[in-house]
Amino acid sequence: MNNEIFKRVTAAESVFLDLPYIFEINGQPFSKQDLQNWQLKEYKKTAKLLGKLFASKLKITNDMPFVEIKAAVVAEKIRLGQDTLKDALHRQTRLANAGSKFGVRASFGRRKVSVADIYIDHSAVHAKEAMATFSKMMTINSPENQFYNFKANPNHFYSSGSDTDQTVVEMTGGTRIANKFTLLYGNEEGLVTKYDPNFKYQTAGSGQLDDGFVIGGVRHQMTDEGDRLHARLQVEFPAILPNAIIHAHAVHLLVEFSNWLTDITMLLDEAHSSK
Repeated sequence: MNNEIFKRVTAAESVFLDLPYIFEINGQPFSKQDLQNWQLKEYKKTAKLLGKLFASKLKITNDMPFVEIKAAVVAEKIRLGQDTLKDALHRQTRLANAGSKFGVRASFGRRKVSVADIYIDHSAVHAKEAMATFSKMMTINSPENQFYNFKANPNHFYSSGSDTDQTVVEMTGGTRIANKFTLLYGNEEGLVTKYDPNFKYQTAGSGQLDDGFVIGGVRHQMTDEGDRLHARLQVEFPAILPNAIIHAHAVHLLVEFSNWLTDITMLLDEAHSSK
């Protein structure tokens, strides 16, 4: 195992456990343990996938601590490289994207929305700087941001951005089939979610396939509620998808954003300390 990655993953998990998070999906509370349990199952599945695609010899056993499994899978993805991962999943993404087109057409413009809420009480990070840092993590290509993307969710395989867009390969909605799409930030074509004035900062954009076909979109919002940071995370899907997939993707959102917000907290704390 890569010792440096293990140290960084361990440090982030420690901060995650210390931060006073509150997680909700449609008012239903989720615990930190719930999110770690979900990640553990998905990391084991991803480890098997990497073994199948690349003959990766990840030594994952049932008695391994969660943080060791997470670090091992993240390290293996980094070793392989995200372009290699994207290419290896090409057949999956072609199939998934064909299914997305069918789903959009069968939904006749209707959508369902995965919604998740994250709160951090007594947050040292304000919504403005959290959103700005998040946007940079999504749109600036660097080895550091690739690390954050792999660490955020077991089902992340690729992320490449520019000033206004981000192309990703990931497994959404709890499925085991990878999707490839591009988020066009600032382009709200087809979005059914609306700007909520109760949230001061947002990033929103349509989700499109390589040929420009719109399959959904995102609207993520953050605000300060006194000394509490509140993030509302929303992803739009074709309405034909079953509610179980919509709910599963809300859990996916809690996982990735809790990891990103933990990383953002660590980054900004380091920046503030160095001043």
